[in-house]
Amino acid sequence: MSAAVLHLLNTIKQLPVTERLELHHAIAETVPMSDNLTDDDFAALAAESFRALDEEEAHAA
Repeated sequence: MSAAVLHLLNTIKQLPVTERLELHHAIAETVPMSDNLTDDDFAALAAESFRALDEEEAHAA
């Protein structure tokens, strides 16, 4: 596992439970379940998830 993926996973673990659940649902809707994902795939999914969370927070402020 790449350092980038480990960093993302550690960051995700720090999120509140509600945000982790939202992230899980967003990833589950995006990822085809029959394919093996690479580290780059996980990094791209996490980056998109964080972008969406940042956007939500910006609109809530």
